Amino acid sequence: MSIITFILLYTTICYTESTVYDITSSTLNWQSILSNLKAGDIVTIHQGSYTTAGSGHFQLTLTGQLTQPIIIQGAPNEAHPIIQSPKAGANVQNILNIQGSNFMLKHLAFTKGSRGIRLGPTVTSNAIFDDIYIYDTTGTAFSANDAGNEYFNITLRNSEIKNTNAFGATTGECVYFGCVNDACRVRDSLLEHNYCHDTLGSQGGARAAFQVKSGSYNVIIRNNACYKVVGPCIVVYDDYNRGRNLIIGNLAINAGTADLGIQCTSGATIINNIVINANLAGIGVIQNSVYPVVGYIRNITINQNTVYMSQADACLRLNGLTNNNILIANNILYCGNQKSITSATNLAGYPIYNNAVNGPVGAPGIQSKGIFTVGNNVFADVNSLNFYPAAGSPLIHAGVHLENQFAPYDFNGKQRSRMTPTVGAYEFSTSINPGCSITNNFKCGSSTAIVMNYSI
Repeated sequence: MSIITFILLYTTICYTESTVYDITSSTLNWQSILSNLKAGDIVTIHQGSYTTAGSGHFQLTLTGQLTQPIIIQGAPNEAHPIIQSPKAGANVQNILNIQGSNFMLKHLAFTKGSRGIRLGPTVTSNAIFDDIYIYDTTGTAFSANDAGNEYFNITLRNSEIKNTNAFGATTGECVYFGCVNDACRVRDSLLEHNYCHDTLGSQGGARAAFQVKSGSYNVIIRNNACYKVVGPCIVVYDDYNRGRNLIIGNLAINAGTADLGIQCTSGATIINNIVINANLAGIGVIQNSVYPVVGYIRNITINQNTVYMSQADACLRLNGLTNNNILIANNILYCGNQKSITSATNLAGYPIYNNAVNGPVGAPGIQSKGIFTVGNNVFADVNSLNFYPAAGSPLIHAGVHLENQFAPYDFNGKQRSRMTPTVGAYEFSTSINPGCSITNNFKCGSSTAIVMNYSI
């Protein structure tokens, strides 16, 4: 037998060993089936409720292969099958602890329990969670934060999370990536087109929707939406100089009801986001959990964002800045009676360009080309949450092209001008917003909406 024939035969045998399972609510051994899956197996779970056995969490280890992932999915064209803990309350276990590699969970719902989905306790990699619905938990919905682990290639997309403190006063994050002081980390991962909302009972901690702790890096946070979240919609701390975390095209409405809208420390690029009516700063650079080896804030880009109103602070807060690779350009910071920008640091010499401001400026030293004042004629219709530039808006062609920091697409995924871009998250191209409307929902209205998966 030739070596080529042997390889083909071996490959055929491996692939034919894969099994397809069909689970209904009357399948009593459904947990056993899930616990014994092998590479290439596919499980379809039909609509209904599935209560985990015993008083503890359901621990699941899935070991797929890159070319033969394990897939566990809800049945197409049916409601999400609901996987739930037998009890709900402040002292119960998580719903699902899952670890392994090369697997996908899709179109599943989780409720009750403490945390919804915990990645761990061992390292998890090459895992996709798509169209997941987590609701009415006691604490954090989706976490990857076991000490000593380095999680990588984790994707959470098209998923809805709400009411993460239904049974106790907890921090209630929708997503928690990494550990305090780099005790664990998440890298090279994606949080995309998710919707986190109504976590208003959260107490203590950051209480954020999407939180990425110090030392985690190369995490893309893209096209997500937050509504009525106590803490920031998005908070990223220090990347420890490993690789910037990217915050792109997100929507925050009344997120940060007691905090900021978007918060970062170092190693962050914040582009094309819309932040509406945060309690504190719409976007804030905060000196929190700075990499101790370095000791100062650095490597931050805040470009082409739209921030509208702050209830008790400024549209843009800059705390503890040092002029170490900091760029602030082409943002619209519309705050009315609140400060548009505030900083205790003198910003003379900082690369700050072409930001439109409405509201007092409480930041000394900004160069003359750094800001320009606008009135109330900039947006199409703020009462309808339409922050697209009005016809004749002073934002149009008012931006500066930055070759090394160019954002080729806008919030809608439409191409930007390479000469004189529009200031803010939108590029003006037609008299009517060519993109989808802003609502208290997923970006573009549903988990199945098509959104531009643009990079920068």
